[in-house]
Amino acid sequence: MSQLIVLNGQIVEVEEANVSVLDRANLFGDGLYEVIRCYTGGLFEHGTHVERLLDGAAALGITHDWTRESLESAARRLQAETGIMEGEMYIQLSRGPAVRSHYFPDSQSPTIFITLYPVRPIPPDACTAGTSVITCPDMRHGWCHLKTVNLLSNCLAKEKAHRHGVWEGLMLRGLDRTTLPGSVEEYCDAPGELSSVSPGDKFAGYVTEGASANVFVVKDGRIATPPRENILPGVTRRITLELANRAGYEVKERRVLAEELLVADEVFLTSTVGEIMPVVNIDGHLVGAGEPGPITRRLASMYTERVASAKLRG
Repeated sequence: MSQLIVLNGQIVEVEEANVSVLDRANLFGDGLYEVIRCYTGGLFEHGTHVERLLDGAAALGITHDWTRESLESAARRLQAETGIMEGEMYIQLSRGPAVRSHYFPDSQSPTIFITLYPVRPIPPDACTAGTSVITCPDMRHGWCHLKTVNLLSNCLAKEKAHRHGVWEGLMLRGLDRTTLPGSVEEYCDAPGELSSVSPGDKFAGYVTEGASANVFVVKDGRIATPPRENILPGVTRRITLELANRAGYEVKERRVLAEELLVADEVFLTSTVGEIMPVVNIDGHLVGAGEPGPITRRLASMYTERVASAKLRG
């Protein structure tokens, strides 16, 4: 018998359960999930799990019509149809399909599906005699050098920038934080981290990259960019480093402190789509003279020549 699942309220066979390739869970990891254990037909702590799912959706600004009652009803229907009384139930809710953009879509068509499988095998004595474990580094946010689809944090930074009417969100680490935002609204509506400080002030933290771009700073004719171990090292970033070295500039890949952003002579972004883009304002502070600087302009010109020469080569 084919596996049955609930997809957007309908029970269907898994082979017929079609989810758009443009679903934001697929593109960005823009979604939430819960796992519920089924004991002899009972859904253990179902209400607690569902409340966490619904609270998470509210915090992320995922709009939907599901309630605790309707989710429990769908779960019960799936359980009755499958006959699985000892199992693991998985519920996933995403923002749904939309044209690929980091910004949240203007209208949402959320996707929700529920699966139910028999409980996976557990070593027979694991809960009585004990088990063994192995240690490993916490890499949940450590694979930034790989271009994975785990982009929810990038989407949030881009959405924040969008709501503030700017192009990009620069991501800082090492901030002195005692509390975290409880919702997308709280996160996006807050001013930039450097908006309340003045150039020359000491400020905790360092910049890693933009939501969809790498970042460079220029001071006294010297160029610096965050090191590879803290970022996704972009192709355009690599080309820019080559061009800067060819032009004879002193270039260092090193940790760039957040406070350096406000005293830099120039700041620019690099990305496949934006190419080399000058930054003239950060959190309301002018960068340098508030216009593209000479080093940024020269590198952008060299990049344009590089693109033109590649077109000629076909």
